[in-house]
Amino acid sequence: MEITRKNFLGELENIRKNIKRSSFIGFDAEFTAILAGENFKHRLFDTNEERYDKIKNLVGKMLMTQVGLTMFQYERDLDSYEAVGYTFHLCPQVFADVDQSFIFQASTLKFLCKHNFDFNKFTYEGLPYLSKAEEEKIRQQLKEKQLFSNLARTLEMDDEKQLQHHCSEVSKWLTNSNEGTMYLDVQDPILRYMVHNELRMHFADILTTDSLGNSNKVLIYRDKYVEGANSAPRQILEDNLMNYLLGFSQIIDMLETYKKPIVGHNLFLDTILLHSQFIGPMPDKYTTFKKNIHSLFPLIFDTKFISHEMGKKLSFDEVWKSNALQDLYEFFSEGKCKKLENGVNFIRLTTPFNVKQSYHEAGWDSFCSGYCFIRLGHWAACELIGKYRPVGPTEKLSALSPYCNKINIIRGAMLYMNLVDNDPPKHRPNLLHIKSIKESAINVGKVASSLASFGSVDVKLYGRGTALVAANSQYTVDKILKQFKNSRDYAITPYSAIRHSAAGRMALWSGAILTTSIVLFFLHKNVNK
Repeated sequence: MEITRKNFLGELENIRKNIKRSSFIGFDAEFTAILAGENFKHRLFDTNEERYDKIKNLVGKMLMTQVGLTMFQYERDLDSYEAVGYTFHLCPQVFADVDQSFIFQASTLKFLCKHNFDFNKFTYEGLPYLSKAEEEKIRQQLKEKQLFSNLARTLEMDDEKQLQHHCSEVSKWLTNSNEGTMYLDVQDPILRYMVHNELRMHFADILTTDSLGNSNKVLIYRDKYVEGANSAPRQILEDNLMNYLLGFSQIIDMLETYKKPIVGHNLFLDTILLHSQFIGPMPDKYTTFKKNIHSLFPLIFDTKFISHEMGKKLSFDEVWKSNALQDLYEFFSEGKCKKLENGVNFIRLTTPFNVKQSYHEAGWDSFCSGYCFIRLGHWAACELIGKYRPVGPTEKLSALSPYCNKINIIRGAMLYMNLVDNDPPKHRPNLLHIKSIKESAINVGKVASSLASFGSVDVKLYGRGTALVAANSQYTVDKILKQFKNSRDYAITPYSAIRHSAAGRMALWSGAILTTSIVLFFLHKNVNK
């Protein structure tokens, strides 16, 4: 189901019930940009902390335009899952001194158009949201009674004219009519909050409240003491305003409250954008970022990482052609996994998607992630049990617990990001040091081209005539060393910090000088005896 401003309030309670009933929740997001440039290249050199440091100050201009959530609810009597899927359309908002901005990358626009992204729903019907930092700022202004004046100061001219028009209409009604009530139709929730406050300031004897059955109507009583009616308390007006401004952030709050396991595919960038968009500015420290995400979602499973690890148990003929989400989903949904021929759960999506047009649509991808998670969990649980039989969600989650809170890292020095502990040690082979023999300045592009045929490598400048090479495997390292053993163009050796770094060479020379000085001192001392 698609969720926009039009149906959000009507579906909010159903969404809450479905989250509460779920065993776990599939998650996916679509972005306005996948930023390019040096800082966003996936390099074999990068530790997780280094990669985080490169992009933490740049991702604030990216945002999630769609969030997909699929609630997987286990039907014990049928040993099956009912999947309730939602695609939430989001759009940044401007409110008082909160002005959310972003960039739209041309290549991303092209990609989204290819996959039938609805830009009208994004711009006209997208849900607002606030980060926890923005929410705290607005609530503080409410507490200090500054919000109304801040809003009045930042009102656009059209809204200001509309506000004055409403005040003028009430003034004419009070002067020229004897009717006890009147209605104002105010569609915009922010302007409606302004109208309530402005009327109460200008007309001390009236009573204002929201019309029953129509939240867009402001109902005005001529007599504030009229029997059976009460002014909407300021707290209710403020709560209504905050609920509107929070928008999709209310769903994030539900996920945080119910603490259901969150399942996604390749979630590193997703977790960073979740922090930027719904928690607040990226912290300076990588460890603080991990702590904040873990506090928001204590149980996260990444099917990209799980499938990478579990795929090692399959032979070449058995394994999926890739663990990209679409390939992984089709591998399981088409019954290609021979280990899952017996006892697997039936999974029913309550609102079917059009599969041919729905990949890279957040709701569908969130369903695919959860579907793969169920199949991977069944496989893992049955291996622990020693036989293939029906398996419930508790057993699946238990069997996959070794992979919990481990987020896949693409083409990095480490396999995964650990949200609850230290990250794992580097799993790449040691670096290579390459020195140009013929040329005084080394050409990194030329070196990369020379080494490309040996496997996946990254090259970075290490000095005027030297560079470092990171390879994806020891096999690639060994091939390079063997091939360039007698090269007349480059001298390639395993990198040594002592031999090749300036600090190492300085330490080596300092040690040598100190040793020589000590020897000369004792020689001189012996000669003078």
